[in-house]
Amino acid sequence: MSMAIEKNEFDSEFSHVKYMSEDNIVFLTWKKFCCNDDYRTPTTFALELLKKYPNSNFVVDARNGFEDEPEDIEWGFSVLLPAMANTDCKNVVFIMNEVNEIEEEMDMWTKEFMKYFTVKKVNSYEDAVEFGLDAGK
Repeated sequence: MSMAIEKNEFDSEFSHVKYMSEDNIVFLTWKKFCCNDDYRTPTTFALELLKKYPNSNFVVDARNGFEDEPEDIEWGFSVLLPAMANTDCKNVVFIMNEVNEIEEEMDMWTKEFMKYFTVKKVNSYEDAVEFGLDAGK
């Protein structure tokens, strides 16, 4: 399933995805828990942006926490991540709070992402940009 992207932004009550042109970052912010299409639509949109913008980094703001349904994890691991691996994206950054009740969940995703990308956990968008700049050198 491919979706045409005319705009560089997706917004719903669950998430916000935007291409940050000045930083060459595809930025996904989770607002609250979601599953199925509410989860897959924004992540697929992010994938399309990664395809559209060469060498962009993928930054996920997970500070509002999210946990995934088993079927979404399965889809993410079998469909989403391999497709992302086929883009030019090399770096994935998770923005997280210092104390995080979803640490276990994030560790599982981090391990899976690390099969394809360089992964970093930071506390702010600015740190994510900084990492992307350093990684690009």
